[in-house]
Amino acid sequence: DTAQSVKEKFGRKLYNALLKGEIPDLNKILDRDDITIMKRAIFSTQRHSLPPVTTHNMIDDSNDPILNTIRRIGLFNNRTDRVKVTVLPLESSSASADPPFRATGAVVTKAAASLSLPLPSPCQNCLIFLCISPFHQNGNKGCSWIYIVDRRFRSPDESCNQLTQFLYGFCQQNRRQRIIQRNRTERLSDLLDWRYLGR
Repeated sequence: DTAQSVKEKFGRKLYNALLKGEIPDLNKILDRDDITIMKRAIFSTQRHSLPPVTTHNMIDDSNDPILNTIRRIGLFNNRTDRVKVTVLPLESSSASADPPFRATGAVVTKAAASLSLPLPSPCQNCLIFLCISPFHQNGNKGCSWIYIVDRRFRSPDESCNQLTQFLYGFCQQNRRQRIIQRNRTERLSDLLDWRYLGR
């Protein structure tokens, strides 16, 4: 509401100045009250606590090795952290992800549970991925929807480089390509839900 009211007021003043044939003076168009209102709106939306690193509440999070590692190294998604983390509990299914989580661009997870989520995800390989190997992409720069990091037959450095290439390729996509990729993943996510994979 604040942005809309300031925008309308700014637009009126700009329009009136242009009708008079004057070059608008920004000091006159945005007065002190407008700047105060905008500052108040900005400060009211700022959060003082960090967002959670998990998508769901976990029953026994104190014994989870991943969360303990995140706590140990202090990776809590601060502004200064070069890497942001989102942890997906293993019990996730296509119906359990929160709606805001849909907007996420990419997820790195250690579990096959990420396949049931409607977003592109690089995953470590395990038995389940051997069954769905047609989706395995070896450096394919096309608009793939599942990237499987090969940790079984590669060294840790090679796996790290492979993950880096996947994420770099994903970041090189334009907005349209990312939307297409997310939509393909959504169509595939129902087929790869644990309800069907466990049969």
